[in-house]
Amino acid sequence: MKSQPDFHTREEIDQLVEGIYRAVETTGERLDGRCDDIYFPIDLSISALASRVEAIHGELVEIQSYIARRPEAALSIHRRNTKSIDIHNQTSIDSDTNRGRLVPKTTSDMSNTPCHGEEISADTYAALTKH
Repeated sequence: MKSQPDFHTREEIDQLVEGIYRAVETTGERLDGRCDDIYFPIDLSISALASRVEAIHGELVEIQSYIARRPEAALSIHRRNTKSIDIHNQTSIDSDTNRGRLVPKTTSDMSNTPCHGEEISADTYAALTKH
């Protein structure tokens, strides 16, 4: 094997350095291109989302001002009105069939029903044992 010399001429060093700079420049251009391929679509998406948020905000302001101008708004949306939409009357699923009478509960002792050992209404018990 022929060993490489321990020294290089100025011309060889210049060629090596020039090759290194070309490789760095090419790599930099490739990385810039890849970043552009990633950045620009994301930037466009963010810009589109920001525009849509602004449009929705404008619509919201318009709706709020419309509601505030309506004369019936003061009647339907009244700050001193204490009625709550969160109050729910609890109704029994048996109330329609039993028309308000209390429904006695029975403990199922039949092992062939899906409600074995649970409290069920008499009507449900009758329906389960019928099938």
